[in-house]
Amino acid sequence: MPQVWEVWKLDAYEKTTDADARARLKEFVKDLRAASGAEVKVMSGWYGEDNAYVILVQHESHEAFGKAAAKVFADKNWEAQTAERQKNPKIMFKSGGTWVQEDI
Repeated sequence: MPQVWEVWKLDAYEKTTDADARARLKEFVKDLRAASGAEVKVMSGWYGEDNAYVILVQHESHEAFGKAAAKVFADKNWEAQTAERQKNPKIMFKSGGTWVQEDI
């Protein structure tokens, strides 16, 4: 069964230091791992903007992706943490989607 990769591209807000952006990203990834139970990888570098990050969330299948998404959106701690972070944002979500690993 092909793996499904949830992909999120994030950038630091203008005038946000790299250290502040990384600290916020670390919090977010920790919470995402706890809420989804999925494997999460982070890539950093230059991808259209300085201080760009790509988060890769590995799911074993479309069904697993759906279960993880439902788990995240039902998690009241996730909802509260997200609301709190929005009061003082450090990173912004630029785009997201899913990729399916193909065996060609």
